[in-house]
Amino acid sequence: LAAPGQLVSVSHLAGDATMSLMSTEAARVDTNHGLAEEVFRLNPDLVLAGRYTTRATVNLLKRLGKQVEEFDPARGLGDIEANTLRMGRLLGREVAAQRMVRQFRREVDASARPDRASPRPLLGSYGTNSYTSGAGTLENEIVTRAGFRHLGAELGVSGTTRLPLEALVLADPDHLLVWDRHIGNVSRAAEVLMHPALEARFPGSRRLSADSRYWICGTPLTAGAVRRLREAVVGRDRDE
Repeated sequence: LAAPGQLVSVSHLAGDATMSLMSTEAARVDTNHGLAEEVFRLNPDLVLAGRYTTRATVNLLKRLGKQVEEFDPARGLGDIEANTLRMGRLLGREVAAQRMVRQFRREVDASARPDRASPRPLLGSYGTNSYTSGAGTLENEIVTRAGFRHLGAELGVSGTTRLPLEALVLADPDHLLVWDRHIGNVSRAAEVLMHPALEARFPGSRRLSADSRYWICGTPLTAGAVRRLREAVVGRDRDE
């Protein structure tokens, strides 16, 4: 949304191609690691921060008189729209923000076309340390808008929590979603994803890999998660 020259520095995470869809754009500006010294020397008029990150830096910059605006993580598509419009106001780019939100809505609506003539498939997700998500999360809304039932929500899970492997196997969702950044992970936390029971119940034909860059942060680019999820599941079912 920023006009040329407005954006002078971004988090180093924005330049990580495994986490960010805009790593190429991020390489064109200065990066920081959330340190107050890094940010203060740039003498910015406005600092943007997450609600739960780099608290020492945020508090120090406020004490030094900098305008710091904090954003909550997006827990739904409505939050993405609200955050985008708020960003537009902060940058004096209201018209551009409104245009971006309209495009975001069009992209989501174009992908959110569930086949009402047949039952909606049940989609479960599983990550390292047995974590899954349920109601009140961005994942839940992406899955629902793509036309599927969300296992976490149906099991009564709220937010993100650990789900015993036995509960996942017994629930037997039609498809299992695994984040691409967990594939090939050799840490102990990822061992559960290679458990024989999981491999037997969810072979390759029932397992989906999600590009976590579309899901990890709620931005207008998240519309791509809805589209990609629907295309992946519908294409897999058609092949079978």
